[in-house]
Formats: sequence, structure tokens, C-alpha cells
Amino acid sequence: MSSFAGRMKEYPTISLDRFDRENLHARAYFLSHCHKDHMKGLKGPALKRKLQFSRTVRLYCSFVTKELLLSSPRYAFWEEYTVPLELESPTQISLVEETTGEKEDLVVTLLSAGHCPGSVMFLFEGSQGTVLYTGDFRISAGDISRMEHLHSGSRVKDIQSIYLDSTFYDPRFYRIPTRETCLNGIMELVGNWISQSSYHVVWLNCKAAYGYEYLFTHLGKRFNTEVPHIHVNNLTMFKKMPDILSYLTTNRRTQIHACRHPRSEDFFPSSRLPCGCTAADGTPLRIISIKPSTIWFGERTKKTNVIIKTGASSFRACFSFHSSFSELKDFLSYLQPVNIHPSVIPIGQTLAEVTNMLKPLCRKQSEVYRYKPLGVLKRSVATQPTYGEANAHITTTGVLHVLVYRPPYGIAHKVATGSQTPELFSDGEEEESAVNEDNFSLTLSASLSNHSSQNQESELADTLVLQHENSGSECGNPRNNDNNVQTEQEAQSESQASSDFDIPSTPESKKPRPDELLPLYRKLAAAGEMFRSARCCLALTLKMSV
Repeated sequence: MSSFAGRMKEYPTISLDRFDRENLHARAYFLSHCHKDHMKGLKGPALKRKLQFSRTVRLYCSFVTKELLLSSPRYAFWEEYTVPLELESPTQISLVEETTGEKEDLVVTLLSAGHCPGSVMFLFEGSQGTVLYTGDFRISAGDISRMEHLHSGSRVKDIQSIYLDSTFYDPRFYRIPTRETCLNGIMELVGNWISQSSYHVVWLNCKAAYGYEYLFTHLGKRFNTEVPHIHVNNLTMFKKMPDILSYLTTNRRTQIHACRHPRSEDFFPSSRLPCGCTAADGTPLRIISIKPSTIWFGERTKKTNVIIKTGASSFRACFSFHSSFSELKDFLSYLQPVNIHPSVIPIGQTLAEVTNMLKPLCRKQSEVYRYKPLGVLKRSVATQPTYGEANAHITTTGVLHVLVYRPPYGIAHKVATGSQTPELFSDGEEEESAVNEDNFSLTLSASLSNHSSQNQESELADTLVLQHENSGSECGNPRNNDNNVQTEQEAQSESQASSDFDIPSTPESKKPRPDELLPLYRKLAAAGEMFRSARCCLALTLKMSV
């Protein structure tokens, strides 16, 4: 159950998956998917009035989410205010304050969340850094490395904050079987049961109105049947999604049911289906129920199978729409954000507890640097700090390495005007997020946004950072693989200005004549002779004293 209040600290003028209270003042809205805990206030009269008098406020979501949303008459008024966005297609939007005309540009990219049909994550890129809002998501270990828009070239983008679906960030749910594993278990159980006779029926006891379509479609393909919903409106939701609709029906004469009872499951006997279907000839049906769940399995003290029999005719199947503890750790260890904000409080924990558990996976500000070799100097030289600070290390071979950085784009404005975070974010993190110019680093990333590309060329030369030859040897982290393969000749050609090859002459200078150099040579020779004489006298004195 989402506990996210709707606002992000970095971009407080937009609201995500929450549409009431302070979110009524947002300049734009984002809906990750159509589950009720992410739609609070979406049909409220206050928000409806705001839309009627606004010319710029819009709701952004995926195409599938738009179809599911507008299939309900209660949300029909959103039709002219909803803007569906393509998956994995960076889109620039303008956030306009209608009373003052103030405008802020933001690039948003939708990424598949794997939670339910139409569910997405939102990747935001703008003046306050790159931020990822996951909504509800299920991503298997390793899948994140294949998401192109979370990378810039061969490295992971600098992500300032992740607003995380932390539903199962609890060691009790360390490893949850993949949906494919659970699906295979359910299909085996269903197949063994319905193959006995036409009176053997399976009821899938699913708690949500939608979200189990992955299970329904695969069962339909496997057994060449249709899985009915009792409610016609549920079929209407999928009228523009033929791949799902083709496996759903209102026909009760089928051996696989996913119909829902208007009351709790405890109010009807297990010998009856919620839809009231019976055999045409009056023969009693042999019914088993399968309830997909995750929390129930997490409460087991011993290792269990994917399918567990819990009664004479009832079974539990471990089936999760949310990432497991180990999947979340893999996800966060790969992206290494500076901040992680839990959007869900796991059962039995507090917000403070889950936040502390996530802190070790956060990257420190000092680790944001990107390293790129600029070249090798033949001699040790002193350098002056650039932009207020520089760290230099001279090795025994006379190689100089300089770290040069400047605050990220937009930081100067933040320092001058103070934090723009509203009071609703005063959750005790002010001390951690205090402005410290010495710890800031580049957070701009390569995106397809128009506004960010205008500033890249002008700032590129000031944000390069050098890497020691032996410091980029870590494997498995694309954050350090940026320019590891580079020949010495390429490095030298990129850094002619910082080396001593082809040093240009000083303006208005001229080459000295031999007769001007002769006195200098004589002085040097005389100094050398004096040094040798002094050394001989010192040796003789030491010998006589012995």
C-alpha cells in the first residue's frame, strides 16, 4: 500500500500518484498505474474544479493506463486533460505557473515497471538533477542493466534520488520466486485438476480488479480456454487491448474462473463459485481455489514450495507484483543514487526503520565524480586550483592527476535563493541535504531534452575529471568503465594544453643568441666546480676527524 505523499523534493511543482491536499496546487500530474492506492483524490471535486479553470495542467501516463482510467465513468472528465506518453521516449514538458507565468522545463521518460498492464516508472531530468520514481514495480535481478535510458553511453546516469517501491524491502522476503516459476506451478496444478473431468473446476481467488492478466493470458494459452470475469465492466477495461481481451469472457461455462464475489470470500462456501455457476445437468462441481499471495509466504518460518495446500480444497501460490528484498538491493546497488526515499512502509516496520536500512545503499556526494584521463606530464609541475578547489597527486613517475569539478547545473541558483522545498518535506533530512559547495559534483546527464542540450557544450570543458591509471580497475560497475580503454597516444592528443609537448612561445619573445648563452654556461660550470671542491673538502675533513 503506497504511503507516498505525492511530492518530490527535487521537483515540488509536480505530483505523482496522489491528487489531494497540497497536491491540488501542482502544475502537472503523473499516474504510474490504475490501482486505487495510487489514485487518491483523482476523482475529487476540488481537483475537477481546478481542471475546469486551468489551461495548462495535464495528467501524464502510459497509453494503457489512459484506456483503463477512462473506461470508468467516474474518471471520464479526465479525457481532455490526459496526455499519454510513449514508453522509452524522452519528452520535454513545460511546467507553467499560471498566475505568474513562471516556467520550468523538465524531461520525462516512461520505463516499464512490470507491475501490471500499463504500469510505468518515471525518470525525470532537469535543473535539480536526475530523479527516478518507481511507482509499484517488479524487476528481476540484472534487468536494470538493459534499460537504455538509465545509462549515458556505457555508464549509469548520475541519479540524485530514487523514490522506491519498498513493499518487500524486508529480509523476510529476501528471495521471491519469479512469476515464471510461480506460473509453472499454477499451470501444473490446474492441468492436473481440470483434466480429471469436466466437473473439476478451478477458481483463481484474485483480490484486485486487474493486475493478474499475466496469469490469465498464459493459462488461456496453455489450456486453450477463456478465463471469465463476472463483471462486464472489467471486460470493457480491455476493449482496446486485444491481446488480453481474447482470453477473457463472461461465459460461465468454463473450467477456470477468476470471478469475484461482491462480499468477502469468507461469506460463501468453497463448494460454490462466486458467480454462482453450476453444472448444466445438476452434477455438483469439484472446486479448488488458488489464492496468489506473497505476504503469507513471507510469514512462514520454514522454506516452502511455490504452491502450498492450506485446506481440503484450497491452495496458496507465491505470486508477487513487487520486487523482493534481494531484487531491490540489486537494483539500488547498480544505480547507486545519492538519496533513496521509500514510498511504501513494509508491514511491521516504521518509516525511520526502512529509511535507515536503505542508507547503506546510498552513494555519497563525494563519489559522484566521473573520471576521464586527460594526459600524462613528463615532469612534475604545480597547478593552481580551478573553480575554488583542486586535488593533485604526483606519483613517483612524475605523472600528475588533477580533479577539476564545479557545482552541478542549477546549484548556484539554489545556493543564492535557499531551498525551495516546501514545509511538507521537513522530515529531518535538512542536515543531510544542507548546501555544501565542497561536496557538489556534476549531475547533468545526456538526454534528448532540448533545454539540457543547450547547456552541455558550454559546461563540458569545466566538468572533466582525471582518473589515476590504477583507480579504474573495478569490474562489474559501468560507472567506472567510461573511458578505461584508451591508448596513450589518444590521451596525449586530448591533453596537449596541459602537457609540455609543443608548448607555444611567450608572446613577443625571441630565441637567445649563442653569445648571450655563453656567460650563462660559464656561470653554471663555475658553480659545478665550486660544488665539487666543497664536496672534496667535506670528505677530507670527515676523514681527518676519524
